[in-house]
Amino acid sequence: MKRIVLLCLIGMSIVPLSAQTLKKQNQMLKDSIGVMQKVIDEKTTANQTLSQENTTLKSKHALLLASKDSLDEAQKTLLDKYKGLSIENDQLKDSLFVYRNENNELRNRVDSLNASLVNLTNEMNAKLEYMARQEQIWKRSKYFYIAYGMTSLDRGNGQPKLNSDFAFSIGRGKTYYLHKKPLLGMIKFGLDWTFFDIAVAQYGVAKGLSAEDDSDIYKGEISMQFGPSITVNPVDFLKVNLYFRYDPSYSMMFNTDGNKFKGNYGSYFNTGLAASYKVISLGYEYRWGSTSYKIDDENQTWKTSGSYFYISFRF
Repeated sequence: MKRIVLLCLIGMSIVPLSAQTLKKQNQMLKDSIGVMQKVIDEKTTANQTLSQENTTLKSKHALLLASKDSLDEAQKTLLDKYKGLSIENDQLKDSLFVYRNENNELRNRVDSLNASLVNLTNEMNAKLEYMARQEQIWKRSKYFYIAYGMTSLDRGNGQPKLNSDFAFSIGRGKTYYLHKKPLLGMIKFGLDWTFFDIAVAQYGVAKGLSAEDDSDIYKGEISMQFGPSITVNPVDFLKVNLYFRYDPSYSMMFNTDGNKFKGNYGSYFNTGLAASYKVISLGYEYRWGSTSYKIDDENQTWKTSGSYFYISFRF
């Protein structure tokens, strides 16, 4: 701008001008110079403002760069954390997958164990129920019986065979089973021990033509019986018992003819069959045996045999 003004002045100095024209030109130059100075001042001010703004912008730019570096560092840190979290997340996913598989496997095992436990409980309950029922069925091993019989007496020596007018017996004993668990779920072998048995029978003897000539013979045995038995439980509480026993006895006889009383050891046997339901038992028994008595200084062997029907109570 200064160069332009200078050229104008030089050009004007070359051309001869009038004084008034020179004044006008001089005034115009002053005005131009003032305008130019004003423009220069304004531009200088603007430059200063721009310089300040540029400085401010440079400061802000520096701050932004610092912030960017900080943000980049923070981003890098976050990226590293994210990468670590991503790896940890993948590990957790794998662990969760393994845990789910293990959990499913454990659930299956628990379900299987629960099913096994239910089956075992049912089997145990069934077994306990079976054992309790077996206990109820087989616990009645003791017995007490009352029997009524029809027996015959053979005194030998050509004497007539006598039939009893009545015969009865009572006894008490116990069955000792040889094994706890029944065979085939229904059979038990045992030993019967009758602690005592008392049997009495009366026989009428006709000797003369009148009733006054008749006499009676009373015969009795006190014995203890022992022998094997087999018991079958076919259904419910029904039991069928088959047995054979040996009866070592003290045998007695009393004859009203002459009031004769004799006693001696005798060997007797019995075998029988009984059916029982819980407490009550009904049975049939056959007895036989012999005893030797010394009558009129002569040994006589009296043989007895007969059938008995009895009712028994088991407890």
